[in-house]
Amino acid sequence: MKNLHKIAWALILPMFLAIGGCIIIAATFVIDYEIDSNDLFTATDFEYFEVDLTDDATWNDHKDEIAYIDNVGFVMSIDNNGAADANGELYIARTHNSSITTAAQVKSNTTRILSGLVLPPGNTVVDWATSLGYVEGVDSLKAIAETGTFVIYATTETLPFDLHIDAAVVIVTVTASK
Repeated sequence: MKNLHKIAWALILPMFLAIGGCIIIAATFVIDYEIDSNDLFTATDFEYFEVDLTDDATWNDHKDEIAYIDNVGFVMSIDNNGAADANGELYIARTHNSSITTAAQVKSNTTRILSGLVLPPGNTVVDWATSLGYVEGVDSLKAIAETGTFVIYATTETLPFDLHIDAAVVIVTVTASK
């Protein structure tokens, strides 16, 4: 019986070695993109900020190995210093379009990626799992995020608003292969 095992391994091992160069090694990694803590007080119905993942060491270490983006979510602690609920939506585009001057133009020229988040007066904390319920347009979001640089537009119908971002991190989960 021992000889049979030795013969089986002698036959199987060369097959594994022969196809070893064809095996794809896959790994999942997470890119945390921290949004600067800041105060947002505005009477305008939209704002935008540019995101550059290419500054992230993890992104740079794996950018050529990215097979696809698995998921995008966020964690956030934000204070609504106003007297009323604040709500809004987030949109994404590959680059900033300087001809966009209103929230209506944002909505018609970009892809909505977040809606339904309502911030009552006081502090609101959103965890990763909860954030996934607000994220939409996932296919477009993934396709654009794979480029590493993009623009996020924030729109609101609650004016004026007075928010302070205590902490906010966008979390991109990526599968890479070699």
